[in-house]
Amino acid sequence: MDDNEMDLLESVVPGLIVEFLQRFDILKSIDLLAPVGRRILSEHLHLSERVLRSQTDALKSQGLLTSSQAGMMLSDEGRRVMNGLEPLANRFLGLTSQEKLLAERLNIERCFIVRGDRTAGDAVTKQLGTILNDALAKLLPEGNNIIVVMGGSTMASVAAQLTPELSVSRKLTFVPGRGGIGESVNKQANSVAATMAKRTHGEARPLYIPEQLSESTYHPLLNEPTVKPVLELIKHAGVAIHGIGNAGVMARRRGVNEEISNYLRKAKAVGEAFGSFYNKEGRILYQVHRIGLQLNDVQHFNHVFAVASGHDKAQAIESYMKIAPHQTILITDEGAANVILKK
Repeated sequence: MDDNEMDLLESVVPGLIVEFLQRFDILKSIDLLAPVGRRILSEHLHLSERVLRSQTDALKSQGLLTSSQAGMMLSDEGRRVMNGLEPLANRFLGLTSQEKLLAERLNIERCFIVRGDRTAGDAVTKQLGTILNDALAKLLPEGNNIIVVMGGSTMASVAAQLTPELSVSRKLTFVPGRGGIGESVNKQANSVAATMAKRTHGEARPLYIPEQLSESTYHPLLNEPTVKPVLELIKHAGVAIHGIGNAGVMARRRGVNEEISNYLRKAKAVGEAFGSFYNKEGRILYQVHRIGLQLNDVQHFNHVFAVASGHDKAQAIESYMKIAPHQTILITDEGAANVILKK
């Protein structure tokens, strides 16, 4: 539906598009927060309880919602309708054209943009996971698939949104792209891989090695019986899923020493991905010495999913894309996209 058709529709039924988008928002929010009560939902959507009650009553009468003492949730029909109407809602909101503009600006294969800004709440991160699940369902071939996953708070959150449908006609093996001993357990790549495997009924292979290694310990570990087979899986993987972090935050999480931290600050590092710290122009300033997936390795992967969002990560995302493989698929939100596109 183009702009002219939308204008004609509004002239015949004024307010129809606004009404549709409001109800679609309600369905989407209930799906994200379910089971959810009316008060929490009204605060989330910034709607009065009176308006929300009117809309949810209409949706219930159409068989799209169910309710219990715990709160409201979508019926199977409601989820089918919501998923079917999402492309239309995105066209009304201009997100489809915005996704194309962003992909062109960043010179990558594709972008998916979810509504909202991650910095305003957790609901956006859940949407990122849903989009990742849908994209994997469309792009993964039947048969064996080796998927390398990185760690981080975003990755830990999106992992929980994957579904068993991904394993229909597929055998999925999730492999951590790096070790994680010494890092918060739930953010480790091992934990992310395990969660994704559990959610999809796939398999996971652990990689239990320290995040950073000295030169003297690096090479002997490459031939360890528990390490070498996992590295072979990484070498033959077709898909990578990773996050993008702000340089200062990631330097602290990576435990880099004070000398390197000062250097990164003076060199104006803006972001980090795959252990590589880079500046605004995309020049790599420092590489964490570690075993696992490196930035150069992903150049030959069929699909590389970068999941990062929030206006505060816009510069890190934009600069990383200057060194990212062209087959990168960015999953982000309006908060980051709007900042990048306004430049």
